[in-house]
Amino acid sequence: MSGHIAIFGDDDINVAPLLHWGLYALQHRGEVGSGLAVYKDGKFTVTRGEGLVSEVYEEEKINSLEGNRGAAHAKYAFKDDPHGMVLLPEVFEYEGKPRMLSIDGNFLEKSISRKDLIPMFNDEKNLSNSINYLYGAYSIIYMDEDKLTVVRDPWGIKSFFLGKYNDSYVVASETCAIDAIGAEYLRDIAPGEIVTINKYGLNSKFVERRDEKSCIFEFVYLSRQDSYINGKSIYDARYNMGRRLAEESPVNGDVVIGAPDSGTIAALGFSHESGIQYREGILKNRYVGRTFILPDQRMRDKSVKIKLNPLKKNLKGKRVILVDDSIVRGTTIKSTVAMIKDAGATEVHVRIACPPVTTSCDLCVDTPSEDKLIGANHTVEETREIIGADSLAYLSLDGLVYACSGNGFCKNCFDGKYPIEVENGDNV
Repeated sequence: MSGHIAIFGDDDINVAPLLHWGLYALQHRGEVGSGLAVYKDGKFTVTRGEGLVSEVYEEEKINSLEGNRGAAHAKYAFKDDPHGMVLLPEVFEYEGKPRMLSIDGNFLEKSISRKDLIPMFNDEKNLSNSINYLYGAYSIIYMDEDKLTVVRDPWGIKSFFLGKYNDSYVVASETCAIDAIGAEYLRDIAPGEIVTINKYGLNSKFVERRDEKSCIFEFVYLSRQDSYINGKSIYDARYNMGRRLAEESPVNGDVVIGAPDSGTIAALGFSHESGIQYREGILKNRYVGRTFILPDQRMRDKSVKIKLNPLKKNLKGKRVILVDDSIVRGTTIKSTVAMIKDAGATEVHVRIACPPVTTSCDLCVDTPSEDKLIGANHTVEETREIIGADSLAYLSLDGLVYACSGNGFCKNCFDGKYPIEVENGDNV
């Protein structure tokens, strides 16, 4: 998934500290590594490294970087990056001048490299036509000595947002990053919109727009709960997922708990609708990252064991309803159920705030191959047995769409249907 942010400022601003803060706000979108680039006096200065943002950058280094424009990118562990592990933003020389590029997303045509995009963005007159043939889910940041140009894919699968910091413009993968640097959110960048910002201001134009199909997994898991997409609150959507889940799959229990942190809001909604008290049941070590986005299974297994600890007082002798956002591989939920039972719970009923994840996504979420997806290879009852729960139920796809306030979503993770049509009319 990844995440990025860019600022095009006036002469009086130094963007490096702001980009650094933005990276912290986007850390949940990628923990493998990050990069930060600023422009001054005809060149980009880039600093990058593997690890969390707090591990990569020293404050003294950030404060020494000067420039009134730049970009930063938090890297996600893609399972199949044809061009290898590269931390963005990346700087290229083209026609004797530096060009900076950052991408959040994927292209269907794997042979397209980042370098191939540079002449495309350099040719402003034909950029719209070029984007029409760039199939995928993406937001792109391009910067040179004169301007910042950004693009959101024509289907709107990837979200992208515009803000303003005093007289400087900001773009970011989530609204929470705009908030984090003290900027004002202006609007969502529209599907297929090309926004160009220079010293004279902002202008935009559109490529041929398709039916908007924003990624529904942004609401389920990817986005931070204080973000908004199309004016819709991520927090409210997850709360409503929990309420709808309680309506669809009620169960007798003594306490409702959430799998931290991504299941907590849905658990609150489930508790509200069911009338069963909510309690904290699991404490999370805040210094361990998100297991879903770690790059290999060995690391995920180890991470689960050290990041969660039960609050036995709230679990012992109780019928526990455990609410989580999703089950992808089943690694975390199986360990969590066992932990709760070891803490003395008499029953553990698992409720999942989305349908089974049955299809791998190569565009937006970059889920594992389908042979590693528990929902693609096992029935609900088989999954219940594998994870050791007393009962298991998922939110329906209709219920999920309802909780997210309407239609217009890519639901490939759940129904196996990409919204993108190629020239022969086939969905991919």
